[in-house]
Amino acid sequence: MTGTRLVSPAGRRAVLPAVGLGVLVVGVLAVQVAGTSSAGPLDRALAALVPMHHGARAVVGEALAALGDPVPVAVLLLVTAAVAWWGRGGRGLALVLVAPPAAMVLTSLVLKPIVGRTRGGELAFPSGHTTAVASLAAVAAVLVLSAPRLARAPRVGAVVALALGVLAVGVSLVGRDLHDPSDVLGAVAVVLAVVGPAALAVDAFADLAAAEPEADADVTRRLPALR
Repeated sequence: MTGTRLVSPAGRRAVLPAVGLGVLVVGVLAVQVAGTSSAGPLDRALAALVPMHHGARAVVGEALAALGDPVPVAVLLLVTAAVAWWGRGGRGLALVLVAPPAAMVLTSLVLKPIVGRTRGGELAFPSGHTTAVASLAAVAAVLVLSAPRLARAPRVGAVVALALGVLAVGVSLVGRDLHDPSDVLGAVAVVLAVVGPAALAVDAFADLAAAEPEADADVTRRLPALR
């Protein structure tokens, strides 16, 4: 896995605070909503700001919320993987194949059963739909920010667009009464805690793999020539 690193030195310094914030938010929300089946006052107040039950709002909200369904997520994952492989090589492909699945597994198979927050009889915290979309967007943001050939303005613009896309999906899930705001926020926090360490792990593995042939070549150069 050759190529430039996925995380710059400045980015590496930001990973630990991001992980800490993500873990803190998930932990606080999990304690608040554990074992509950109804929205709290703050969730109800926030949800009342974005109703999407009628007309064009309902159509748009349903379409955006559906982006987190299994089939659209699988398609987005494949497309992102292909683009990452083309643009960033093995490092990019590895990040796409590691980070989003890890975030989804952590959400659906670990946190949801542990927290036990339900909505309509189904486990709801953190939101699996939001985790899927946000993890793919976060991976795309890492790839864009670390792309060596892109100028600063396009990088920032792409990251802002990805963030707005995640926000739109989260708002739609709340507006369509599929999730509470705390479910969406918890999912974003999970992604915040997972993607950065995954990118660092990919970089570390790639650097190690690249260093091994160089070390072998150095040893070979030092050996006396066979006579």
